[in-house]
Amino acid sequence: MFNWTYFFTFIFGLFILYWFVFLIAVWLKGYLNDLRLERWFGKNMGPLGYSLGAFAGAVTPFCSCTTVPIFAGMIDSNVRLGYAVSFLIASPTLNPPALILFYALFGGEMTLIYAVICLAIAIMGGMILDREPLRKYLIEIFLINEDESFNLKAVNLQYVGFLRSLAPVVVIAAAVATWLQSWTPSESLLSVLDNYQNLAIPGAVGVGGVVYADIAMLIPIGQLFLDKGLDIGLVFAFMMAASGVGLPSVLLLTRVFKKELLSLYLLTIFILFTGAGFFVSWIIP
Repeated sequence: MFNWTYFFTFIFGLFILYWFVFLIAVWLKGYLNDLRLERWFGKNMGPLGYSLGAFAGAVTPFCSCTTVPIFAGMIDSNVRLGYAVSFLIASPTLNPPALILFYALFGGEMTLIYAVICLAIAIMGGMILDREPLRKYLIEIFLINEDESFNLKAVNLQYVGFLRSLAPVVVIAAAVATWLQSWTPSESLLSVLDNYQNLAIPGAVGVGGVVYADIAMLIPIGQLFLDKGLDIGLVFAFMMAASGVGLPSVLLLTRVFKKELLSLYLLTIFILFTGAGFFVSWIIP
């Protein structure tokens, strides 16, 4: 039965979340520029820059939505695109409190594997997308000038315009999330997933890319899926995609990336998350 209470609560929650993201972003753009983040990351740090971006993301407890405005602030501060992308990928998939919960439910070995794989994906994603010609596909996330004083009325007006264009997609995201919230895999589905693993893991990444959830919320769900017999690689791929992408954060990224760069970014992380799922299935039978 369709849970209408959850459906409308999800929509209302997204509207509130986006409003807070707008407020945070207006402040962060000025704050990060004042700190001159380019001095922290430099412009020619080589592989160290990707690692620094990934580790900076790993120690910050941000979800995929709140990571986007920070990423925009990094770009505005002339941080190299690849370093900022490494931060963008790592921040929502890793954070210290979540890893503690991960350790409690999955144990030390799988926690280490998950953390190393997420960091590797963030570093590789940054290296792949670190191309100077791609910067022409970046756009301003917010039209408000960060040099101006904080103007709540201007933020609210732009927020209303943002919702007008994306409200239909928010409703679709809420409908999908409501259906998934009450879904449990049947025995027949588990059998199909086991027999068609080559398709199941990419499918799990695709489904995870639609779901929006914090990694701390996904860890108990991942354990539940494992208890039901789902493959560990499939579960890890789903958790990484659901925390690292999520339809709400993709909507925000449409205000940072033009469609060419957004498509390339989504394709890159889809391939990396899928490859990670197969790798985990291989090393943990």
